[in-house]
Amino acid sequence: MNLVIVHHHLNRGGVTQVILNHLRALHEAGATEAFDRIVVLYGGRKTGWPEASEPALEDVQLEVVPSIDYDSVVPAGSPDPYTATSESLQRLDLTPDETILHVHNHTLGKNVAWPKALAHLANDGYRMLLQLHDFAEDFRPDNYRRQVEFYAEKGSGMAGVYFQAPHVHYAVLNSRDRELLHHAGLDEAKLAWLPNPVDPFPALPHRSDVRKKLADTFGVKSNECYVLYPVRGIRRKNVGEMLLWSALTPGPATFAITLAPVNPVELKPYEKWKALAEELKLPCKFNVGGEGGLTYLENLAAADAIINTSVAEGFGLVFLEAWLSENLLIGRDLPEISADFKEAGLRLDSLSAAMWIPKRCPIDGRMVFSESNYRTRMRELFSQVLVDFGQEEPDLEDFEQKLDERLAEDWIDFALLTVEAQTEVIRQVASDPELAAAIVQENAHVMRPLTEENVNFDATIQINSQIVLTKFGLKGTGQRLRERYELLKKLNPGPVSSFNGANKILRQLVDIKRFQPVRLENG
Repeated sequence: MNLVIVHHHLNRGGVTQVILNHLRALHEAGATEAFDRIVVLYGGRKTGWPEASEPALEDVQLEVVPSIDYDSVVPAGSPDPYTATSESLQRLDLTPDETILHVHNHTLGKNVAWPKALAHLANDGYRMLLQLHDFAEDFRPDNYRRQVEFYAEKGSGMAGVYFQAPHVHYAVLNSRDRELLHHAGLDEAKLAWLPNPVDPFPALPHRSDVRKKLADTFGVKSNECYVLYPVRGIRRKNVGEMLLWSALTPGPATFAITLAPVNPVELKPYEKWKALAEELKLPCKFNVGGEGGLTYLENLAAADAIINTSVAEGFGLVFLEAWLSENLLIGRDLPEISADFKEAGLRLDSLSAAMWIPKRCPIDGRMVFSESNYRTRMRELFSQVLVDFGQEEPDLEDFEQKLDERLAEDWIDFALLTVEAQTEVIRQVASDPELAAAIVQENAHVMRPLTEENVNFDATIQINSQIVLTKFGLKGTGQRLRERYELLKKLNPGPVSSFNGANKILRQLVDIKRFQPVRLENG
């Protein structure tokens, strides 16, 4: 049996890292012996692929198929993805009866003809594991609309993207996604739970050396608490909340985000947060892992804590990796993402699902942000989201009722605010110590690691790191992969059909109750 792993590219990013760790996991579990050949098909870009050889990758063959890359970079005149992929598989003698295709993120809309090509390959008899890391329906309207328009000519829409067959299974990263697809009508037996594997970090650099480099490069003093946000500062990472933490935290502490966005659309709001931090003289550093900064491992070694303020994740690797860097993870919990980790025994008591902000200042009763402006902007944004997804505009009475529910209490989660409202809050907190103190008190539990002295979390870090390695390490992932591949190998190919529950996926994800405007606003 042959294994073919397929993705648009192998550039730096989450999916490329998952592919690498899957190969390492198969090697760790001794599962590579079950395959005659392992081939990785990709579009041609591979800045994230290791240059140095390692045992898990020695026998892996890389094969370029330009037509399967993002359609924005596919060379003009290239054959369609089905023809190009089919010809490559035939040339490599990877026949349907002897080959399993493990395909990553085919529904995201980066190459609209790609799902159609895969459906044809399934019709040819290729057994498939289609792994979903992200959903176009999860507030990515451009990706979604492009696919709907492409498949509208065939009358299938997203139903054709989520094609079905007896020999085609889907893999998801967490219980939330599994329940979402099952609720939409996907057969539970065809759904594999495949959490991303975690590979231990190599030995971190010596702390005193990297703290000196941090001081020399960014002016962070050795006695300052260095709180690291190890992400690229795109909108869903909720960068404004990191600024809020920096304005709230007493004592010497610096908050730092590792990388700036590359996408111009994402860069604009990032630069606005950076400018606000500079204007208010907040203890924030930006792009500390970029050119001229510290490496990723150096930043981890220099950190006193890792922070998360993200409002949405496909998997949430930070909930696992932070502990392996021997740092405490603080900030925002994402319960629908972290539920699997807690079920495995992980202690996430240092996180909170919300950062509570008063609508009115508890001291003098003044408005902390404009509620009327917030309501107006929310109506504009969510109406536009529905239009972008091709849905009817919301019933105004129902929408106002849901907004009333969101604003019913005296306090509201900072992540639910618009960018304008978040900016108002940060400005007031930065200029009003009494307001800041009231917010710290309301969020005392999650802020405790930075507001109380002599709080020791060493036991939590040690326990969590052991759980991560035991339950989310490479070997366990390799065993899960092998079991699913063996199951697929036994299946007889059958007819390919559209998935009539595709619209239920959209309705579950595009809902005012899940809507955080910071994910879509341009600053």
